[in-house]
Amino acid sequence: MRILAQRVTEASVSVDGRQVAAIGPGIMALVGFGQEDGPDFSTSPAFQGMAHKLLGLRIFPGQGELSNKFHTSLEEFGGQLLLVPQFTLYADCRKGRRPSFIDAGDPDWARPMFDYFVKMVDESCAVSVSSGIFGADMAVRLCNWGPVTIWLDSANLFAR
Repeated sequence: MRILAQRVTEASVSVDGRQVAAIGPGIMALVGFGQEDGPDFSTSPAFQGMAHKLLGLRIFPGQGELSNKFHTSLEEFGGQLLLVPQFTLYADCRKGRRPSFIDAGDPDWARPMFDYFVKMVDESCAVSVSSGIFGADMAVRLCNWGPVTIWLDSANLFAR
């Protein structure tokens, strides 16, 4: 599982010209699953660990002297979260100029896994959680804050 988390002042997702999700200050996270994860990944400690890591990232400013530092998490800051499914996080560009996506998770199990990840994150935190639509051609808009971009890869963070 891979997550590309970006601190944003705002972000939104539209499908067919209609806005389906929007957030104010918070995190917009691209979420992808790989073949290495497999259909049973949602029962692994790494799956829950990725949610915990994302929600716990201290990438927001604190108060007073800490106002310009990475001091608080999304929940402590009172931000919002937008989760966007993104199989291209598993692009393999080693050969030629056209990326291969053979390492991306099969949509038959990646779709319900993404939906479950959204539900699990939403139920485990006090922040507003929105999401894009798996498999849709989405227009994603965001305004980076910083910019701050953090790469999370379950293969590196949680040895299996």
